[in-house]
Amino acid sequence: MSNRQAVIVTGAAGGIGAALTQRMEADGYTTIGIDRVKALDVHEFVEVDMSDTAALREVALDLGARYELKAIVHNAAVQPLAGAGDTSDGDWADALRVNVVAVDALLAGTRSSLAANQGSVVVISSVHGRATTGGITAYATTKAALEGWVRSASLDLGPHIRVNAIAPGAIDTPKLREGFARWTGAEVESRKEILRERTALARIGQPEEVASAASFLIGDDAAFITGISLLVDGGASARLGSE
Repeated sequence: MSNRQAVIVTGAAGGIGAALTQRMEADGYTTIGIDRVKALDVHEFVEVDMSDTAALREVALDLGARYELKAIVHNAAVQPLAGAGDTSDGDWADALRVNVVAVDALLAGTRSSLAANQGSVVVISSVHGRATTGGITAYATTKAALEGWVRSASLDLGPHIRVNAIAPGAIDTPKLREGFARWTGAEVESRKEILRERTALARIGQPEEVASAASFLIGDDAAFITGISLLVDGGASARLGSE
């Protein structure tokens, strides 16, 4: 075990997850990756199903006992592709457990270590928690719920633990590219151009930019920031959709 303070990153094998672990290492933290798929370049990897909250509590108790924890960054998420009235009970349950309850389960076992280190919890929410599209009802609902958890938890855990959210817009990740796979050829580029046109900065974001925001919220420069959701969407949310 390293003597450095440690950061837990869930969903560490994904595009944003990998950028988060790399940035945390660059910031001088020991990284602990949690995912169902092996995460590379982390000090310790824990394979666990994020929907198994009982298992997460056990993992959290172990990590909290062995590490001086500076932060939890909850990035893991599932996105069932189904709309209102069409989302199965199983998909609803998985989305709620993975997207929301998992971070609370991790906190349950790590709270003492985080408090001792004036630590933080940072959750990766989404612009879909505020304004969304059809066909992803459970995802949009749980991201909105996650930001509600942040506000409540910031009151419960202060003054020793800060709690904040990051709400990314379109980020260039394998998951985003999978979404574009629904189209082919020129239509793919057309869809990307629509994303760029609807964003004030006229581009799609990079995972490293989400990681930079997390680095700021964890660090001492954000010592008086808690209970907020930081938009990292290139200005997409500033545009009035009816105009």
